[in-house]
Amino acid sequence: MNSMFSAFKFFNRPYTVRLQQLIAPYHVTEIQWAMVRYLYEMGPATNSDIASDWLVEKPSVTAIAQKLIDQKLIYVVPGVDKRKKVMHLTEEGISIYQQLKGKIDIFHASLLDGVTEEESQIVKNVFTKLHQNIER
Repeated sequence: MNSMFSAFKFFNRPYTVRLQQLIAPYHVTEIQWAMVRYLYEMGPATNSDIASDWLVEKPSVTAIAQKLIDQKLIYVVPGVDKRKKVMHLTEEGISIYQQLKGKIDIFHASLLDGVTEEESQIVKNVFTKLHQNIER
């Protein structure tokens, strides 16, 4: 295995555990947080929109959305095409996003301690290329 992929794997698990610890008090999972973040940053969206962007099947998104509806973090309204339902954040969903975003930004900043802007940009560029390659 390429040592770069080993390094990524070695980093990913503790990162995920720490992220889960940060979001756990808000009673959301990592994937639920990702949907809240998506809706806040990208705006209202359908299950199909998110499934397409995340490269997953629509039923996966539907299950996540239902849990967020149950938690009153999102609500759904009919779209222009009545067959499509558009998800929006509730006030509580917006509040959770704002609270968690600040905590996660601090966490990310701590991870970047000692990492130059140039190094950060190189890593970002490499991941962009890897993503392009995996999509071929």
